[in-house]
Amino acid sequence: MKEAGQMMTRRPEDGHPSTGSSPKSGAPLGGRLATAGAVLAVLGLVASLLAACGGGEEEPASPPGGEDEAIASCRALEALEKYRYLVNWSLESPELTETPAAGHLTPTSGLTRDYIGYFFFDYNIDASFVAPNRIDAIISSAGGIPFRMITIGNQSWALFASDWTETLPEQSVGYRPLDICNAILADLTLSQAERKEEKVNDIESIHYSFSRIPSQQAMAMIFGPGSDTVSLVTLADVELWMAEKGNWPVRIEVSGSGLYADGRELRTHILVEIRDANSDDIQVEPPL
Repeated sequence: MKEAGQMMTRRPEDGHPSTGSSPKSGAPLGGRLATAGAVLAVLGLVASLLAACGGGEEEPASPPGGEDEAIASCRALEALEKYRYLVNWSLESPELTETPAAGHLTPTSGLTRDYIGYFFFDYNIDASFVAPNRIDAIISSAGGIPFRMITIGNQSWALFASDWTETLPEQSVGYRPLDICNAILADLTLSQAERKEEKVNDIESIHYSFSRIPSQQAMAMIFGPGSDTVSLVTLADVELWMAEKGNWPVRIEVSGSGLYADGRELRTHILVEIRDANSDDIQVEPPL
């Protein structure tokens, strides 16, 4: 994906200047405009998933005190003046095809998701960030039409057809990399992880792997404390790629799953990628 979120011109009809492809679909992003209904549908679906699962209504908790190198990489990310990033969140629940064996279920109560058939939700944000609070993003979901949104401070605008419209305060670019970084890396100790040297997005990085890490606190910070993800996904695998120069997180990947009381599986996957750190050509300005 090339130059996502860069605003070389400010004509509404241009759409998002990114000439790359939407994750998963491979469909071009440049010039694809969404109607107001499509934008609100995607934002509403995300809100309904969080609300139905009991999340999204409380402020994320602050990370616990005391810093290891892992959480220190979040401070390095916070120190960057600008960057481009990709966030992908997927939620999947395959249809139950057989009765599970006894003793492998997660006893839960009050869970709100009632899946019928195979369920899959895939949510992507391809964005540019300029400190302290400017984001220009292409937002897309599985089966939906990508749309562009700009958030500056507590104001947000979305591209409806060929016009920019200011949105409601609760409709903004969410799932921000620093928030996810703080949630995921708060309790990780790099000395306890497998370590390899790898290159990610042309950045020399150190790859750390953590297996079956307690994940409920991190999931609660991201999705809300009452969500099904928090109740079911109690352990997760975490992959962290840290830049050798600068120590900021180049990529964070989290995978976990759990079982409903009837044996149905819930899988979640979170991916964050940071690129073009402090690139001079990144700009985010109000569209109006």
